[in-house]
Amino acid sequence: MSEIINFEAKKTQMAARRGFKNWPSRFSESFDEHTRFSDVSDRTLRTLIKGGEESTQPVYDLVMGFFGMGSGFRFHDLEAGDKMEVMDVVIFLLDQFRFEAMRRLGWLEDDPTLGLPIVEAIGQYASRFAVDPHRTPRLSAGHPRFDEYTQAFENDRYAFVRRLIPEAIEIYDKKAAEDPSR
Repeated sequence: MSEIINFEAKKTQMAARRGFKNWPSRFSESFDEHTRFSDVSDRTLRTLIKGGEESTQPVYDLVMGFFGMGSGFRFHDLEAGDKMEVMDVVIFLLDQFRFEAMRRLGWLEDDPTLGLPIVEAIGQYASRFAVDPHRTPRLSAGHPRFDEYTQAFENDRYAFVRRLIPEAIEIYDKKAAEDPSR
């Protein structure tokens, strides 16, 4: 019996393999085309949200690998247009990882983007997410500053959430360090 091959699914699977190529050895967990932001372990998320080369290099590897541009170490060899495209997606992904950490802290409401497979978010960035790059998930009603958040103008709410990121990183880092097995 012949097998029907879904070329789009196969293409996504191959892009995920290229993008996540170094992640299993770096983070000691597996990643594939189905891995969502919400599937990433606390230990890995702790690394990815901090900023600096340790967190951004794996994300550059992921994005450049996904697009077939090679290793993230070759970022500086890219043409200007490709650099901008990669940087936009990297910044978007770093935001999503940070929003996921904030969601796990109970600071943000569930957001459909965080439930997407990571490679799907990369593949749809230009057509779906680039149109509103400043968008953030909504602050949770349980957050102590929720009343202040609701009094802000709609467009100012995105900035409000983003201003919470440094504090969230610090708290999440301590929380994840308390239970390194997660």
